[in-house]
Amino acid sequence: MRNIKLTLEYDGTNYSGWQKQAKQNIRTIQGEIELALSTLLGEPIKVNSAGRTDAGVHAFGQVISFKTASDMPIRRIPYSLNAILPDDIVAKDAEEVSDRFDARKDAKWREYHYYILNRFYRSVFAGRFVHHEARPLDVEAMDKAVSFLKGRHDFTSFYTMPHRTEDVVDSPVRTILEISCKRSKDIVWAGEPVDGLITIRVRAHAFLHNMVRIIAGTVIDVGLGMLGPEDMRTILEARDRRKAGATAPAKGLTLVKVHY
Repeated sequence: MRNIKLTLEYDGTNYSGWQKQAKQNIRTIQGEIELALSTLLGEPIKVNSAGRTDAGVHAFGQVISFKTASDMPIRRIPYSLNAILPDDIVAKDAEEVSDRFDARKDAKWREYHYYILNRFYRSVFAGRFVHHEARPLDVEAMDKAVSFLKGRHDFTSFYTMPHRTEDVVDSPVRTILEISCKRSKDIVWAGEPVDGLITIRVRAHAFLHNMVRIIAGTVIDVGLGMLGPEDMRTILEARDRRKAGATAPAKGLTLVKVHY
């Protein structure tokens, strides 16, 4: 059996998240990938992923791994797979890896970006991938606020209990390696820079359910002046979900990179 590592890009708008559901009529990224791979390779395929993104969340660099008995050349796998996959899921590259490699367990860190379009008008081209906030935001205050989250902490205040009991974690302690909130000028849609874009970048070993989206919702409150930057530390230390802000919309969140 060969072990294959595959990198994916997808628009999560039309899917109920990554994880395959028991109900056959619910579309998920995992379900589409496993169906396409099974069709292509002529055998049942089950995949492991680096991150189980929620409904409506996107990915530039999702990584999966799977075992196959097929001898199909490695360079042909993503090319042929893209002929089967829906237009909003793309296989970017593939490589054969050690039999022991697991996309989820072997990941050293994952990086998510939360995109906020901060201007009075929406974007036709970027609208599916950003959260629009028309009111002016104080990005300097937002960046100071997120700095209190760096390091190893109990993130109970930024955690929503998942519906599936098997997804409940043993500990809410996580380590954020890097986090920032900056205005972005290097992101282009339809050939033009996206004016007014703010990016919250979060890199961690692993994340809790809705963690980045709750951080984003709370940081937006800081940007609006409803909270001060130092309130972020108070909310973190409270270990109480009710103290943090709203869960920001899923469409602003993208899994950007997984490092091994």
